[in-house]
Amino acid sequence: MTEPYVHPELGFSLRPMMSYRLVEEGPDRVVLALSAAAESALIVTVEDLLEGTGADELTDAGLEALAQELSAFHVLDRSFTQIGGEAAVRTFAHHVADGRGMALEQWRLADGDSGLTISASCPTLDYPSAADGLVASAESFSW
Repeated sequence: MTEPYVHPELGFSLRPMMSYRLVEEGPDRVVLALSAAAESALIVTVEDLLEGTGADELTDAGLEALAQELSAFHVLDRSFTQIGGEAAVRTFAHHVADGRGMALEQWRLADGDSGLTISASCPTLDYPSAADGLVASAESFSW
């Protein structure tokens, strides 16, 4: 499918720039498998935040958790950007899953008491051809 995705409970939307299929949908998470490359995915996770938590703190906590969970996890880039008109932190990282290098680009934003993480991942060797579609898909987010 190529039409926009709208989360039925949280109301956010994305317009994946390639065909996708819905893999998982829950009250705080959605996983879309994208046709950009084998094993590419776009994942949106929403979590409750403590008052005063911003995108920087959300990013620090998220990267710390990923360093514990993923094999050979390395952050290669971190910058400030905007997603859906909101200030966000973008990170680009690499890790190994099942013996295969994986690229992981993420955008995190804080909106009141909610934190949102958009994760785009694909095999590292597929990233050059998949990057534009993954980034455009994430940047189409609106809340």
